[in-house]
Amino acid sequence: MQPASYSHLSFIQSEDSEWVCSQVDHQGTVFYYTVVFPETTGDCRTQVLSLIQRLDSFLKQRQLSCVILQQTVFLRNIGDKQLVRQLMLEYYGEHCPAITYVAQAPCDPSACLTVELIAVKGSVHIDHLNEKVVRFEWNEINFCLIGDETPEEHPAGAYRRSYSAFERMKRDLKNGHFDIGDIFRTWIYQGHIVLPEGDTQRYKELNRARTDFFEGVTFLPHTYPGPKNRAIYPASTGIGMNDTDVVIGCFALQTQRPDVYTIPLENPQQTSAFNYEECYSPQSPKFARAMAVGCDQYCDIFVSGTASIVDSATVHPDDPEGQTNQTLDNIRALIAGGNLARHGIGGFDATLDNLVLARVYVKYPEHRDRILALCRTRLPHVPLVATYADVCRDDLLVEIEGIVSCSRK
Repeated sequence: MQPASYSHLSFIQSEDSEWVCSQVDHQGTVFYYTVVFPETTGDCRTQVLSLIQRLDSFLKQRQLSCVILQQTVFLRNIGDKQLVRQLMLEYYGEHCPAITYVAQAPCDPSACLTVELIAVKGSVHIDHLNEKVVRFEWNEINFCLIGDETPEEHPAGAYRRSYSAFERMKRDLKNGHFDIGDIFRTWIYQGHIVLPEGDTQRYKELNRARTDFFEGVTFLPHTYPGPKNRAIYPASTGIGMNDTDVVIGCFALQTQRPDVYTIPLENPQQTSAFNYEECYSPQSPKFARAMAVGCDQYCDIFVSGTASIVDSATVHPDDPEGQTNQTLDNIRALIAGGNLARHGIGGFDATLDNLVLARVYVKYPEHRDRILALCRTRLPHVPLVATYADVCRDDLLVEIEGIVSCSRK
């Protein structure tokens, strides 16, 4: 076994359009991160078929050995999900990636949908278990990617429906020979996230369900090199969507390699979310600000949903530019070399230029242009998804997440 000792990040332009793709080369195995938009207007079917043509072009440009592993579809109208799902299944067949369908309208007013994807070309063994679950092995590291976990039909209420979706995710992990403790990144899309739920709030009920579901779970026991009594939680995004239900996805990892590490990162400028005061949620959000996954000369950092919070308080209220800049500053501080070194990851230094993929969740349409202009200025080469979504606090106007790739200096 030869550990990956070289990692190279570059940004490439699509041959047929203006959309951008990040590619990270780990000793000849190349991971691609990009966002695909339909090239035409019209009804949903027309746009999906246009988008599929662009997906096909993307794969052909990278030869037949390129495989899409994970795909997130952002839908203007959740009522179009079954149509989009049918067309995607017809296109991919037995090689379907792990697909999640999210009821978040793209910020482009003419787009019915936008697709974010992760693909790979090289020495990777891939098992497409079904349309929600993909398992792949690379360099003696096993990954499981799960998408679109929704609750069983019978439970009612945000708490019970969230818990049910977590239970389904657990079953699919088990079918892929993984466990809950192997998860290093989750996404939780909660319909009407800040609305009341009885005498509390839907987001607080989601946090209660997550806390109860994670009770007794030891996360990443074989790859976290730090003290075993430290609180370890996956990186995560908990974000609203224009639907009444909840959808969950996750990434998980297993390996026997002693040099592979998974290290949760906290931000020196922020209170850890799992230590938030009760006023924000009686059961604090159980997630890390980011998760570093690496070995030898490279490190990927999965940045959780990040907002304009310093310590535990919202800053720059009613100021979309101020909140956007603060959010990006928070991400920059989180991934900086000094913070990585404080967490035991020496020799690395990442900046915003190391983002290979980012999502920008905008709360209000009237703030769209100001927020996205700032993001494009500070993230000029990064493939960017921009959607409308409610953020977990009433005074937060924007949330940003991403994936970072860096090499040892």
